[in-house]
Amino acid sequence: MKTKFVPSVIVSTLLFSSLVFANSYTDSLSAKETNALNHPNNVKKHAISKAETEEANSREAFLAKVKKGAFKQEASQDEQKRLNRLISEEISKHKKLLQKAPKEFIAGLNDTLMAIRSIHSNKIEDAKKLLEKAKKEIAKSFKQNPNLGMIPLKDDTKVISFNGDVKLIKHIEKLAIKLIKNDDVQLAIDILQPLQDEVVTRTRFVSAYIYPKAIKQALKELNTNKKSQAFQTLVLALNSTQVDTLIIPIPLITAQDMILEASRVEKSHKTKALKLLSNAQNELEKAMLLGYVSKDSSQYKHLNQSIEKIKQEIKGKNMVEKLYDEAISSFKKLRK
Repeated sequence: MKTKFVPSVIVSTLLFSSLVFANSYTDSLSAKETNALNHPNNVKKHAISKAETEEANSREAFLAKVKKGAFKQEASQDEQKRLNRLISEEISKHKKLLQKAPKEFIAGLNDTLMAIRSIHSNKIEDAKKLLEKAKKEIAKSFKQNPNLGMIPLKDDTKVISFNGDVKLIKHIEKLAIKLIKNDDVQLAIDILQPLQDEVVTRTRFVSAYIYPKAIKQALKELNTNKKSQAFQTLVLALNSTQVDTLIIPIPLITAQDMILEASRVEKSHKTKALKLLSNAQNELEKAMLLGYVSKDSSQYKHLNQSIEKIKQEIKGKNMVEKLYDEAISSFKKLRK
């Protein structure tokens, strides 16, 4: 699964969905250029200059609207409920997988931090006492948890939700390509920025094995009047953290949930089931267009085919139980 660094704030991104505005913007620029070139020579330069001024103004207006969220599109109540539930479930699953930091280990870390402050304040004897205490606390945590390894210290989540449809994504990508060809890269970056639909979890881990060694070494250095080295040893241990970032594509978990719901209602509400399956296909296409899956991957192709088979079976003999299982299994492979 794709990973990347993200800030630890829960937010929703700007979402713009006015195809009419974007189309009129690009079409008007082409029209202005054409009209300017058709003017007589004595006014051509003036017309071109005017067109360029209007183009710049349109670009600034477009950017201002993007930044203000003028094209934000609200999801329906049912879609928002589904989205909130799925996000909550994914975050909950992620937290359950994390090994909880033992309270003794955290106490040892706090004492180590206080020892660093004491060394900095030249209170060496206080620092030694704190490190001896930290050593005992961390040793106790190992005794109670022999397999202690990477311990999560902090876990943050960021949600970036894009409520636009497939048509909007294609239009934005097409417009961005045109802007880049015209060397308007900054505007292209701005309009591409909202094309994310994901839950991002960022977890900071520390290795439990570093601290017993670092504390022992720091005590040895303090006992030989090597205050500076002891300080550096402890700071290095505290800074030796690992950050793992996991990205969960919202279109994929939404499509999977829609298929599961379709499997529950298809016998009594065929029309609703068919609509859910079509919506699942749209979500799957969104995931592909946003770059979370490759359209050439065998899993993506197979999943699309599986959904189509289910739809045909619902319309026909309605023998779909195994097909649902097959589709859900494909989702698990796609998210790996």
